[in-house]
Amino acid sequence: MNAVSLFAGVGGFDIALERNGIEVVAAVEIDANARGVLHHRFPNTKLFTDVCEVTGEDLIHAGFDPRTGIIVGGFPCQDLSVAGKRAGLEGARSGLFWEIVRLLRETKAQNFILENVPGLLSSNNGRDMATVISALDDLGYSLAWRVLDAQFFGVPQRRRRIFIVGSFGNDWATPCEILAIREGGLGYLEKGEQKRKDVAGKTSESVGTDSETINSQSFGKSGFGGYSDGITTLTATTYKRPEDNVVVH
Repeated sequence: MNAVSLFAGVGGFDIALERNGIEVVAAVEIDANARGVLHHRFPNTKLFTDVCEVTGEDLIHAGFDPRTGIIVGGFPCQDLSVAGKRAGLEGARSGLFWEIVRLLRETKAQNFILENVPGLLSSNNGRDMATVISALDDLGYSLAWRVLDAQFFGVPQRRRRIFIVGSFGNDWATPCEILAIREGGLGYLEKGEQKRKDVAGKTSESVGTDSETINSQSFGKSGFGGYSDGITTLTATTYKRPEDNVVVH
């Protein structure tokens, strides 16, 4: 497998991919200083500057194989964050999400992983999240998304982020399995915490065959009773403690 890293920064996604045996053949980053770090850390990766100017053909010529490849990207969060003005996907920065959609359409990549702040769930009363899911669904991807907190994976800070995983075609089980991971890696402090269930083993029981239903009891104390098309099922309570939820589309 190989990968393309969009909005690469200094290569967080890139390091994770390469540690798991996936070659990052191309990265896109507009900041010159960050590109310098990428050039130093990943000398064999083809670097591009502006995501608005890169084409799917460019990525394929750089060595990306869409049939088995992954496009990853933590697209800009400034217009989605609760700390900002919340312009949403209409904002100049978070609106760059549409460049991801364009590149997925042009490459027909088999897989993608996207990341952003949990504010995406509540931006414009949930309509922006609905737009994101609808746009990816229209491209033919099966999807799952979940909010994960870095403090449960060895990082000494609370840093909650939403991850959206997609697989092209009618393969919703794969993204669900990827996100149905137990929080509690290296550095996880279990003192005072009730040990959580390992949901990975319950994936097949928890996800309905129509790929729209979630069994909330199998996914922890704040799961959905059921999910159907639309974003209205994302409540304020879900936003505050969504770590155990895996939502499949």
